[in-house]
Amino acid sequence: MSDQRPPCDPQVVSPAPSPALAVSPSESDDLPARGGADSAGRTGHRKASRTARRTAPRKTPRAIRRLARGLGLAALALLLAACQPGEGQGGQGDAANGAGSAPAPRVEVVQAVRQPVSNWYRYTTRLEAPERVTLRPRVTGQVAEILFEEGSLVEQGQPLVRLDLAPFEARVRELEAGLARGRAELARANGEANRANQLVGRNLMAREEAEARRASAQAQNAEVASLQAQLDSARLDLAHAEVSAPISGRVSRADLTVGNVVSAGQSVLTTIVSTDQVDAYFDIDERSWNRDFAEITADQGWPVELQLAGQDDFAYQGELDFIDNRVDEATGTLRVRARFDAGHPSLRPGAFARVQIAAARHRDGVLVPDRAVGTDLDANFVLVADEQGKLAYRKVTTGARFGAWREISEGLEGGESVVAAGPSKFGPGMAISPALVDGPDRAPLEQLRERTRRLAERLDAAPGSPTASVSELVPGPVTDAASGDTTGDAGTLAADAKHLDQEPART
Repeated sequence: MSDQRPPCDPQVVSPAPSPALAVSPSESDDLPARGGADSAGRTGHRKASRTARRTAPRKTPRAIRRLARGLGLAALALLLAACQPGEGQGGQGDAANGAGSAPAPRVEVVQAVRQPVSNWYRYTTRLEAPERVTLRPRVTGQVAEILFEEGSLVEQGQPLVRLDLAPFEARVRELEAGLARGRAELARANGEANRANQLVGRNLMAREEAEARRASAQAQNAEVASLQAQLDSARLDLAHAEVSAPISGRVSRADLTVGNVVSAGQSVLTTIVSTDQVDAYFDIDERSWNRDFAEITADQGWPVELQLAGQDDFAYQGELDFIDNRVDEATGTLRVRARFDAGHPSLRPGAFARVQIAAARHRDGVLVPDRAVGTDLDANFVLVADEQGKLAYRKVTTGARFGAWREISEGLEGGESVVAAGPSKFGPGMAISPALVDGPDRAPLEQLRERTRRLAERLDAAPGSPTASVSELVPGPVTDAASGDTTGDAGTLAADAKHLDQEPART
């Protein structure tokens, strides 16, 4: 039969008597009897007690305190021993606790997607219009009328500014009259020259006189030609007094208002920029070009994406259409140009922007949901679930973000299962019941495949391009040329473009 101890009950355990109240046998004899003995007996008893006290050893207060401390510790030990359960009771308690433990929580996990990616480089730029005209008058005159609405779209040949026409019209009329007079004089001079020739043939006029008349006719003919040229110029000035748009585009404000006198070729009336396309010039450092872009040609239509200041995405698609014929010796960079269709009103010349261009070479990468990546002090991590449902902490290096997906450039293999969201809610070594899910919207991955196809087609069109199948080339980590850092989002603009002279960084 096992040793069964009752549970600890403070009311059952009696405290040890206080040593301060304990009475020794010799002292108890000295107390008066309560039974009503006769006074003689009491007197004898007192004498015996006095004798015993004289002969018994006396206890000091220090000894009494030591005795009280020892008795108190002994009582505490007995109390604790009474509270401990027996062996049979302990086994039953453990079994009860085991039977009542909670099951492993159900946690959604997603498999890491493995696919090749390519480096993307970012550069800062300012947009330029392919065509830009500063409108100046070709004649001097007074502004009589502004024919355009500031900031509006204008067509080529549309009148914009009209000068006062009266002086130009008067000049034309004056020259027309002078030309008519000159032609009349020319006709008279020609007639006299002809008659002189006839008279000379009949010896009726001196030869010298005839030659003088012929010279006068020739001079009058030259005068008429001069008057005709002046009239043509006057008519041209009259036409130029009405200033028209030389190109189609968007007109700026009127720099001069009605009544101002403008000088030919000097005074600025307004400016016009083309609106159907915009250009973005940027410089790629020589090392990056030789390493990542050497296979690209200007006639491939290599894709370039553009992001305006204050925007989060690279929403505008363009193509590389110009590569300079030499490297700048001072900066060690190569000037290139990307052209974008300016169908959106936000694409205005002079706007600050950032462009990103894909490298021709590719590498393997791993993608997981962005919410699966947690932050631990200065490191990023994911929680990997093994086949037994145990979670393991894995430090990772992140790359670019594609929609709701994040590239993991180091620390994770494709096909591994990671906690789909909120890894900070769980801990390493925790047992879970994994539930495999597809993860967030995979439309961005489909878009990557389409972009991959276009990149592969353009690479195939270039002689000597690296061999890469359509499924092997997708956009990947983005390296900012201003800082050399690989960034994950398409947001955040750099201040100035300083170009890379190192391998693309990983963050």
